[in-house]
Amino acid sequence: MARKLAIIGAGPIGIEAATLALRHGWDVSVYEAGLPGTSIRRWQHVRLFSPWRLNQSTWGREILRTTFDEDEFPTGREYLDQYLLPMAETLGDVLQTQTRVRGISRRDALKGDFIGSRDEKSGPFLLHIDGPAGESYVEADVVLDTSGVYEHPASLGTGGLHAIGESDADGRIERYIPDATGADQATYDGKSTLLLGAGHSAVTSLKILADLHLKSPKTQIYWAFRGDQAPYHVIEGDSLPQRKSLGNFGNQAAAGEIAGVTPLPGSTIERIKLDGEHLDVTLWRSAGEETLQVDRIVANVGYRPDLSLNREIQVHQCYASEGPMKLAASLLASVGGDCLAQASAGVDILKSPEPNYFILGAKSYGRNSSFLLRLGIDQIQEVLAFLES
Repeated sequence: MARKLAIIGAGPIGIEAATLALRHGWDVSVYEAGLPGTSIRRWQHVRLFSPWRLNQSTWGREILRTTFDEDEFPTGREYLDQYLLPMAETLGDVLQTQTRVRGISRRDALKGDFIGSRDEKSGPFLLHIDGPAGESYVEADVVLDTSGVYEHPASLGTGGLHAIGESDADGRIERYIPDATGADQATYDGKSTLLLGAGHSAVTSLKILADLHLKSPKTQIYWAFRGDQAPYHVIEGDSLPQRKSLGNFGNQAAAGEIAGVTPLPGSTIERIKLDGEHLDVTLWRSAGEETLQVDRIVANVGYRPDLSLNREIQVHQCYASEGPMKLAASLLASVGGDCLAQASAGVDILKSPEPNYFILGAKSYGRNSSFLLRLGIDQIQEVLAFLES
């Protein structure tokens, strides 16, 4: 009898894992709280840094029988339409959409039971699911948590806390990359926007908003970031040209060299207050408090894993990144390098104290944003090879 494999999340890694496991004869169920690729739909207007060859599995290409230009850089929409959604369609009834996993436990054990002997005594996994037919329990022999982090944006206040007044202002805060020169243009055209963050999502938003300023000069952008200097390390001879271009752009903007962009280095957010059609934002800077009035906030300050799913099973998580501890330690040892140089650390790094439970994909990196799809594809192959050995 085929072993039961439950996969949480129908993003890229969940769908890749399901299609490979089915080929290997597993009894697979995929539980997706929304629709396949929900997170990618939020940034479908953005072009990926990485080319097709780094965003597909060998089995995916075989299943779809489609030829891609391996060196072309697709947009999120092109990746969805040409690859991920056609792959999801091959899953049929295996994929259960609009079905949220509320929690994971064991049929015959509480969290604190059978430490060190869970595999022999704790029974199958028990997943609490909530879907179109209502709530139910389902069992599984193996669980792959590929639920990602993108549905859980970080708070934008000082120290990662909720800014005072953040909840009241939520309707004026965009926590993803806005399509400000496309579908969202009316929201930002001629308005003032405060952008928060200094990662690649933030500089992508900055470039889009700056392009809107060139079309509509009344559009103004204030860019607040924690550091005091240019935030982007540009790699000489970078094989990802868009990453290099954005890094250079971000450093120019931080130096005040981009039209329409006012940099605010050394800034964190203390308070947000709704004032009619505007937001009064109190920044904490080295010289003290400063208040800025804007129309919108774009908060690209990172994303966090949902730790509630595995609260009732034994998982060792990093106190800093909230990713699995062994993988987090491995990533810490390689800090500062090019993410392209990363390789999967092997199945032993992916193992959890809870036997047959694996966190894969972006969630395995916790708050660390350097995850690449090709690393998740390697993780899938390593875990299935281990389970089948």
